[in-house]
Amino acid sequence: MNLKPTKARQVMLSVLQGNNVPFLLGGTGVGKSAVVKQLASDLAGDCKVALDEINPKKDEYGFIDFRLSLYESVDLGGLPFIDDNNTQQRAFLGNLPVGGNGLLFFDEYAQAHPSVQAIVGQLIYERRLGEYVLPKGWKIICAGNRASDRAGSNKLPSHVIGRCSMINFEHDFDDWSNWAMKNDVHTLVMGFLNFQPNALNVFDAKIAEPQPSPRSWTRLSDTLKTNPSKDMYECIAYSDVGKQMAMEFANFITLVDDVPNLTEILKGKDVEVIKECGLCYATCIALLDRIGSASEKEVYSFFENALAYVNQFDTPEFAIFFVRQAVTKREELKETSVFAEFKVENKDLEY
Repeated sequence: MNLKPTKARQVMLSVLQGNNVPFLLGGTGVGKSAVVKQLASDLAGDCKVALDEINPKKDEYGFIDFRLSLYESVDLGGLPFIDDNNTQQRAFLGNLPVGGNGLLFFDEYAQAHPSVQAIVGQLIYERRLGEYVLPKGWKIICAGNRASDRAGSNKLPSHVIGRCSMINFEHDFDDWSNWAMKNDVHTLVMGFLNFQPNALNVFDAKIAEPQPSPRSWTRLSDTLKTNPSKDMYECIAYSDVGKQMAMEFANFITLVDDVPNLTEILKGKDVEVIKECGLCYATCIALLDRIGSASEKEVYSFFENALAYVNQFDTPEFAIFFVRQAVTKREELKETSVFAEFKVENKDLEY
């Protein structure tokens, strides 16, 4: 059974609460790490998540992320030495927890060397490595690609499968969209992917170039936030999502130049309603940019007038996209009667 991100997180939480070890399996770049980080926040509750903290304080919850494909056995298993009593001991490198509460995340398990897998296996089964004992307040979670994903993964040992709760994970556009809004993914990326949701994740192991995935689109968003020149957008997109998708993304962006008169829309004037789907999303993006930069005096009327225009589009999906993005950009819009009315009409949506 393949689980969507929200459901997978709920299942992992239940597994951890039962003092067991969940193992998250999924394709390359689909967002496994992001789901585990969100899970750490859920476990932390009112505490602050302390990254790479081996001895978090009482008001902190530790989160240590090991990318196992980058490690050798000595990194985790310790360096052997002979002590003063002529007894062999191991000196650990200081990156394993020594106290407090937290989540120990072993990512890229299937790509790790078998010797590294064996060491992590000891921690999973016994919660110890030689003299080292994992503190009681720490939980373990593993993640990796399936062999069928052709991402350089090894077949998982049967004893690992037998001792972990195996959770198959698949990307879901609605779940990713909710996450993206909360994490300020660039409006152009959000608009394009709402226009072409199937472009969120396209993986072909035979193609040796960047490919679209939740991770690569997020990376592109981070670059676009630096406000590069528009004539560089296609080249930048190519470096993250590949040639074909970069061309489609660039073509979508050109639509922003063809949107109706935004000033007239924001003033509440009568403007001819557009019909073409891509242009509708492009218009939403352009209006959102104006709302994002509007003064406190302007923003409320801009929001009301823009929504009145977008509500005239052929399907309600545009208004839903517009409102969710608008209240993410400007939190104060959630206090307006316009938003309250919209929320009543669309009560099943998450804002």
